[in-house]
Amino acid sequence: MEQISMLKTKNGCTPLHYAANNNSKETAEILISNGADINAKDKDEATPLHWVANNNSKETAEILISNGADINAKDKDEATPLHWVAQHNNSKETADILYF
Repeated sequence: MEQISMLKTKNGCTPLHYAANNNSKETAEILISNGADINAKDKDEATPLHWVANNNSKETAEILISNGADINAKDKDEATPLHWVAQHNNSKETADILYF
């Protein structure tokens, strides 16, 4: 299932970005188990973990991190997922997952 990692919208978003955005833990697990690129970057160089941080998706963040997501990945503005948590005033629980 290598093809799943090649699926991208014109904005560079992958199915895993959308699973992260929708806090769809089960979908994220299926995509990862079928070869989704956990550190894929969209047009703004944001990874699925950035999207999770933006939407305060604690459970999906745990799945991504436990499968090797780069917690220090930087977007086009040099912001990490932890920066995104702070920018969007998201929960301490989500911040705690990203900051160990």
